[in-house]
Amino acid sequence: MPSPEPADLGSSPPERFVVEVFSELRPETIQKRWEDVNVILRMSMLTGLQMQLEATINLLCDMTADMAAFDKAMVYFWDEGRELMELRIARNVEKQIGQEITTGNILNFWAIKYGRPLLVEQGHNAQSDALMQVLGATCALVVPLFVSNRVMGSLQLFRAGAERPFTKEDAQLLWILSLVAENLLTREYANEGLLRFAFTDYLTGLRTRGYFEQQLELEFKRAERKQQKFALLMIDIDHFKVLNDTFGHHVGDQLLRDVTSILMKDMREVDTVARYGGEEFVIILPETTETGAVFVAQRLRRAVDQAKFFAGSPHSVQHLTISIGVAVYDTDAQFKRDLIEFADAALYAAKHAGRNRVMRYSELSKQGREVS
Repeated sequence: MPSPEPADLGSSPPERFVVEVFSELRPETIQKRWEDVNVILRMSMLTGLQMQLEATINLLCDMTADMAAFDKAMVYFWDEGRELMELRIARNVEKQIGQEITTGNILNFWAIKYGRPLLVEQGHNAQSDALMQVLGATCALVVPLFVSNRVMGSLQLFRAGAERPFTKEDAQLLWILSLVAENLLTREYANEGLLRFAFTDYLTGLRTRGYFEQQLELEFKRAERKQQKFALLMIDIDHFKVLNDTFGHHVGDQLLRDVTSILMKDMREVDTVARYGGEEFVIILPETTETGAVFVAQRLRRAVDQAKFFAGSPHSVQHLTISIGVAVYDTDAQFKRDLIEFADAALYAAKHAGRNRVMRYSELSKQGREVS
């Protein structure tokens, strides 16, 4: 676990932020916030499921948003392999800020030290004030996350505006939620190393098709619950077989890794990028409309089109292109298998139309209606 940090000089002690919490809810809290109690019950019903740790933490963050609205959120969790506290989720946090605090912050240290929720306000501690200033927040609610009765991470919520602080009732409800989630986190944490190996493509370092299938199932459930759209991109490297035959598989493998780097650049924390098979990739874009998905797809297509591959090497492949098919849940398809088939159909149409282009499934369905 991380080593203690230096004492806060010239600041109020963090003990003032610790909230006294209980393992039971008061009757008036249950009556007033029965919808939030139902969220806790939903979590309790999911504790028997087999999920990856990453998916579990994302689910916990989603349920937290249903109970206590936030402007920004971060979830830290201990990485046993790297022996450091890792930022696993950053909601509405600018990427450059997230990079500055990828391995922990002072709130995470306090959560580990006290093992209780914290209601943190500005003006009482220099270190927490500095963090909230970076995040543009005026208050924070921090809840420790447990594995086998040990604090292994923290859920950190932030709000801006003195008129809407977090409350002790928020802290109590999220404390109960974290206790209910402990069994699920404990099991998935123990399995994480094995699962990470099983669901990682050895060549590109991307998620595998199996992981993609599981994540897509979770995304469908989340989109149905929140009544939101999400998009699926199917991507194929144009003329890849010709390149493999011309330069050999070792060059083809390097091209796959280089294209992977481009696809991963600037993707959000919530996006899933996976290798579907061969030279084909898939990307899940949560909470994304068709317009947003096409924007991302065109950005990726241009990035590959403008890149130079193997420039100056004996095997000089100067130019590559990709074709992309786009399908959107709720707009194009209501079921998992249909969404995959429709994105694949749009990809095939993009390649048939000349490659190096993005095709939406809605365009195909529109053309079909016009023909009929």
